[in-house]
Amino acid sequence: MDLTFQELLHIDLLPCEFRGDPSLLAQSIAGFCIDSRVMQANQTFIAIKGDRHDGHEFIAEVMAKGARATVVSRAWYLQQLGQVPPGNYFLVDDTLVALQAIARYYRQKFDIPLLALTGSNGKTTTKEMIAAVLSQKWQILKNPGNLNNHIGVPLTLLELTATHDAGVIEMGTNHLGEIARLAEIACPTAGLITNIGPAHLEFFGSLQGVFEAKTELWRYLERHGGVAFVNVDDPLLRGKLPNGPRIITYGFENPAQVSGQFLGLDGEGRAAFAVSDVTIRLEIVGMHNIYNALAAVAVGLEFNLTLSQIKTALERFLPASKRMEVIRSTGMVIINDCYNSNPESARKALLTLSQMKTTGKRIAVLADMLELGQWSQSEHQAIGQYAAALGNIDWLFTYGPLSQLTASQAQRDGVKHVFHFDDKSSLIQQLKPVIAEGDVILIKGSRGMAMEQVTSALLAGSQPSS
Repeated sequence: MDLTFQELLHIDLLPCEFRGDPSLLAQSIAGFCIDSRVMQANQTFIAIKGDRHDGHEFIAEVMAKGARATVVSRAWYLQQLGQVPPGNYFLVDDTLVALQAIARYYRQKFDIPLLALTGSNGKTTTKEMIAAVLSQKWQILKNPGNLNNHIGVPLTLLELTATHDAGVIEMGTNHLGEIARLAEIACPTAGLITNIGPAHLEFFGSLQGVFEAKTELWRYLERHGGVAFVNVDDPLLRGKLPNGPRIITYGFENPAQVSGQFLGLDGEGRAAFAVSDVTIRLEIVGMHNIYNALAAVAVGLEFNLTLSQIKTALERFLPASKRMEVIRSTGMVIINDCYNSNPESARKALLTLSQMKTTGKRIAVLADMLELGQWSQSEHQAIGQYAAALGNIDWLFTYGPLSQLTASQAQRDGVKHVFHFDDKSSLIQQLKPVIAEGDVILIKGSRGMAMEQVTSALLAGSQPSS
């Protein structure tokens, strides 16, 4: 990578002291790592102290693996009283701050466009769609998976090389100030907020709080310039557009610079839409994915791709694992949407289930939605009400203490077959005999509920641990 050890000593706002072989300083850094399990020889290890582990506990291990240098806490180093393993050490006040400062410094070496992307729902799918579109023309840096937080974003930026033409960086948050910090690290030239919905309400307090957190990205662009892509069908985003950046609007229902026309769903719940005279037929299920795709269209056009190139990329696009992933097995269809859940994404998943054509039953398996705070009770009841209102959800299975509210409400509102469980093994035991050929089964819950265990158990014919 285009970075020497000497440069670590001269990064703005990073007080840094070196202890080791002075000849190292003129050498180039081979790469950074924060996980001792995957560290390779000649990499530089940054000892991050997390909730579960402290990287300083693994210094001897990474030295034995051939770490070229380590970035450690100055306080930790001084407490060792000279007992640290021999090696090259960069001493800093806070190793996490150091990681972020190094990533910011390194990103600024690359004069390339970088799109930062956040929102309540659809972030990862939209990121992947945009990257697929831009990859028709350029070499793109993107977060692997959903490494979108205060650690994942800096680590992604440190993967930049001279071969990259542009970057697409997903940013996640559950507290105010986090998007602002990530933007200062990534220095985006463009920003996109997918939507504003009731996610992480326990920390944001209200939809307005979610809006304030997500639009920290806009405020960065207001100060530094760039392009803001705005979903004008989202009422909160439409209601208060940013000042300063150039704005490109997209939408289906309201006037927009990039306007889409929804054309309908096929029998498997896959949407088609048109932009100008070009029809795009998605492979990923769910009507809501037309917004993720239209965002990719807007970005692609701004980056000078043709509608034909964009169409090719989007029609080839397949969902990431556990995100509206359709799995067909022994006559049944599973919608594996286990990565996460909040009220808006749960409604969209249920709507997709209701819209899919089937010769059998529509079965929803739902687990708790977490981090909703004082709204937990009302939002779980609302999901039960929504499932009943769709009118064609035949069976509802729920798991977790909060989902008991979903089950009770759905039963009161008319869903005929409703069952609630306190453990996954019992749920699987009751679910398996119900499933018949032609059925469609939606499996969804927050990340902490690990509902992919239910999917695996159905596919493998075994039961998961509770």
